[in-house]
Amino acid sequence: MSTRKATLEDLKQIEELAKGWGKIVVRQHWGDDGPGLDVDITQMENVAMAALHGLMAGTLESAMRQQADRLGEHQACPTCGKMCPLQQKERSLVGRIGSSLELREPTAHCPACRRDFFPSASHSEIERARLHSVGPGEDRPGVGTDEVV
Repeated sequence: MSTRKATLEDLKQIEELAKGWGKIVVRQHWGDDGPGLDVDITQMENVAMAALHGLMAGTLESAMRQQADRLGEHQACPTCGKMCPLQQKERSLVGRIGSSLELREPTAHCPACRRDFFPSASHSEIERARLHSVGPGEDRPGVGTDEVV
């Protein structure tokens, strides 16, 4: 499981890989001879943008699905630490460049705290809850305060 951030060198290698896929897109769309002389740069750019949107959506959907799969079937409530079953909810998002993404987001509901939580968005909070589960009567973040959890 890799948790390291992509370096500049990593990003350059990924960009070169995607650049190679551009050749495949051209061949797929216009055939082995490429675009005709009547195809202008705007038309070429439209094809490139469609490829970019597809690549963005495919990359994010795949990466987020793999992250969600690592969570398992139960996660600890960030407030009380109780293990709660995970469910998958369909969610549509729009990425930075306007790409439409269809995600299956992991969600859970804690019956003890009567709260919903999203483990993928609050992983550090969940780890804290597992290690430091508070008992009844103790102060808990977000319970009886204005603190947002």
